[in-house]
Amino acid sequence: MELESLITKELIDFNVPAATKEEVLRKISAHLYKAGRVSDEEAYFQALINRENATTTGFGRGIAIPHAKIKEVTVPTISVLKLNAPVEWNSLDDKPVNIVIALAVPSNAKGTIHLQLLAKLSEELMEDDFVEKLHKAVSKDEIYQYITNVFHKE
Repeated sequence: MELESLITKELIDFNVPAATKEEVLRKISAHLYKAGRVSDEEAYFQALINRENATTTGFGRGIAIPHAKIKEVTVPTISVLKLNAPVEWNSLDDKPVNIVIALAVPSNAKGTIHLQLLAKLSEELMEDDFVEKLHKAVSKDEIYQYITNVFHKE
């Protein structure tokens, strides 16, 4: 799978208004539906909600990684939203979230693409420098560069 097909600058958004985690997940679902990355907006939203109900995707440090692997995902995708204000997420560190890195993976994807994506992102999110860069980013270009660099590291 080519990284360039996972994330594009159109899949990154800034100053997203949202008051709740559910509202953020609705916005992600709508965004990916409009981008042609999911064929059923509601199915993707429900999969994200189900995942959150099982266990939080609030990674900590102001970041959440909601994700779903369902048949309605047409293209494996990474989307990044920077919220205009922090939202309560029941994060592992009990702090609100203002950066959301969403993953969408087709259920028929070979192997464990979603686990590989999660592992790479989680590993990088342990690095203070990477987290600081995400929080300070002011453009889609910056976010795109930081995320794509994660997958070019060996």
